[in-house]
Amino acid sequence: MNAATLIKENINDVKDEDSNIYVELKNVNKNFGDFKASDNVSFKVKKGHLVGLLGPSGSGKTTILRILAGLETADSGDIFINGKRVNKISAQKRGIGFVFQNYALFRYQTVFDNVAFSLKIEKWDKKKIRERVHYLLNLVGLAGLEDRYPNQLSGGQRQRVAFARALANEPQLLLLDEPFAAIDAKVRQELRSWLRELIHNVGITSIFVTHDQDEAFEVADQIILTNHGKIEQSGSPYDIYINPQTAFTSKFIGHPTLIKNLNTLRGFGKTPDNIEAVVRPEFISVARTDEKFQYSASSDKGVVVDAYFRGAVIELHVKVGDNIFVVNRQLAEGRIDVGESVYIFISRVYLVNALKAQTYINEALKQKNEVYII
Repeated sequence: MNAATLIKENINDVKDEDSNIYVELKNVNKNFGDFKASDNVSFKVKKGHLVGLLGPSGSGKTTILRILAGLETADSGDIFINGKRVNKISAQKRGIGFVFQNYALFRYQTVFDNVAFSLKIEKWDKKKIRERVHYLLNLVGLAGLEDRYPNQLSGGQRQRVAFARALANEPQLLLLDEPFAAIDAKVRQELRSWLRELIHNVGITSIFVTHDQDEAFEVADQIILTNHGKIEQSGSPYDIYINPQTAFTSKFIGHPTLIKNLNTLRGFGKTPDNIEAVVRPEFISVARTDEKFQYSASSDKGVVVDAYFRGAVIELHVKVGDNIFVVNRQLAEGRIDVGESVYIFISRVYLVNALKAQTYINEALKQKNEVYII
């Protein structure tokens, strides 16, 4: 294969990739007075994907959503939807469905009339309205509830009505602002799986805002992590979780513990004093001192200072030197009580400086011949 053919194939690959992009923000900035809500924000979303905008309060995720919807105007930068620049196109003409966290249903209208509202505004034929509403209510699992009012529905049912209404006029992009925030935990868990299945069945490109990591990782195809108006990292849930690229990502994602001095722990050699280390509970194994433990020679001894029953696991807080590590122990592994001495083995940590993060593996895992100590 010659160079010209390679170049041509690479160009075609780029074209194919670009043709699959449905939403794109380029260098978007937005200020509210002295507060910079969006700081040179750029990202792409593939057609049909369900994307989670994840970040702490005030990180700029809702501003991004509102700029996409046309409810806020960017100070600079460009917004593209399906290849079309929409900066100066009104919210009503962008072909977007929007779901709010507080449902925003009309209290004195039936379920049918709430879902049909935008179709009546657009003067759809009555027969087509009826067919569309019945299709949508069946789609969201509310068939037979057409004549009920919002106060006769549960929180989960009201949110399903809101989804149906947002999909009524066949939008090509669905935006959801904390869609499950007003729903109790058990129903919220059920709706996560339902939402993912619904979006993939309909095939509509969707972006949702959340501060709930579990929600983002369970539902999203892609996660865009925001912090202080900037995009910290974007990628699949797996990549965001396993391969944090920035200091913020490594400290925000999961349930991390900041290690004060990595040099005092076994298996990590000598690291610079100005480098911080972050470790998550799933990277730590724990055992009583009288148990068989494969990595005893590379483990640190500590004392359990707190223990919490979490249902499937026992969460232990283990003090090792100046550090207190959060460790999860499976119920089947046996109970460990406060005050007991234990061994902990840390398989990996994230080393972080002011901006970047990198994975650092325990030296014991790099050796070919492990020593099994009983």
